[in-house]
Amino acid sequence: MESGRKPRSLLDMCVQKLIDNLRYVVRVDGIEMELLKRILPHCTLEQLTRIENRTEMDISPVTDSLWKRFYQREFGEEHTNMVIKRMKESGGRARYTWRELFKAKTEKQKEVEDKMLEKIAKKFQAEKAEKQSKQIKLCTKVPPSSKRSFFGGSGPSSLSNSNYKSPILKKARIEVNSHARLQCAMQKNNFGRPSQPIRTNSGQTMRTTTIHRPNSTITITKPIGSNRQIQNSIPKF
Repeated sequence: MESGRKPRSLLDMCVQKLIDNLRYVVRVDGIEMELLKRILPHCTLEQLTRIENRTEMDISPVTDSLWKRFYQREFGEEHTNMVIKRMKESGGRARYTWRELFKAKTEKQKEVEDKMLEKIAKKFQAEKAEKQSKQIKLCTKVPPSSKRSFFGGSGPSSLSNSNYKSPILKKARIEVNSHARLQCAMQKNNFGRPSQPIRTNSGQTMRTTTIHRPNSTITITKPIGSNRQIQNSIPKF
């Protein structure tokens, strides 16, 4: 019993064999346009680019619609419709193949992307340089050497000329000033303060000298004259 299915022709089998091996096809010179219309729609973007670049005869009547499909797929239907509208408004003066439009748009997009990448790279380098400069500024803030203040220098490490607002340094400066004033007062009080001469009941003239110290007061009484006698001092605590 014969099958109702019609056997495939030799031409159909050759076309199918060619479609299955498009990755190996380099050019299609000599193939009829009707057969190319059956073969080339199965090409990827890379395969169609390679075949059209290597083929010497003009196959744009077949590939133009294919390039339009790739253009729409890559850049969107809205942009594709805008291009079609512009070509219609030009009245045929601006007529380009979709392959040329695809190539021009790809190069322009690549140029825009390159500029964006360059801008991003410059921004990154600027931020990196700014961070490095901040790190260098922090490292240059070295504390002043203690030797300058030890040898009596009036540099930034001196307490009297210090611009730091630390409460500890303020307290230390106040204590130093208070101690200095106390020492000065003690030195002044260590000098004797002679009183006015006085006369005793025996008629002898005496002079009393009082010496003040931090923890005691000493009074010394001395006679005035050639035969004066030194009296014992009477300490008062």
